[in-house]
Amino acid sequence: MAETNQTPQAAEGPDSGEQTEEAAAPEQPVSTPEPEEIKPPESSKDARNMAMLCHLLGIVGFFAPLVIWLIEKDKHRFVDEHGRAAMNYQVSLMIYYCASGLLCPVAIGFVLLPVLTILHIVFSIIGAVKASKGKPWRYPIAIPFLK
Repeated sequence: MAETNQTPQAAEGPDSGEQTEEAAAPEQPVSTPEPEEIKPPESSKDARNMAMLCHLLGIVGFFAPLVIWLIEKDKHRFVDEHGRAAMNYQVSLMIYYCASGLLCPVAIGFVLLPVLTILHIVFSIIGAVKASKGKPWRYPIAIPFLK
């Protein structure tokens, strides 16, 4: 039996003799980080403590978190993020308290004021715990004034 060497014939067409750019360049896999690989900025113990204080001192007043944030925001990115979140929340809370006060003559404000106070304490403690663990935190009812 005779063996025959047959080569496959390329189909005749406009691109039969040319190699396209897509075929010539090998495909490079694009690596995108998985959601669990994205980590918050590294934070030192001092940065975590300052961020925690921004949240906790917000329970008793507006100015202590503001001062901590203004002093520490350029030193630590972590404190800047948590301080911004705490300040957005403080400003939003002032607006909510004013609105509740205006609604007191209609009796709705008398219900909203204690609810806001309880939410304020709970959210501030959650923010402080997240900051002490080095995790990001955004208040659910905060309006993002500072970005």
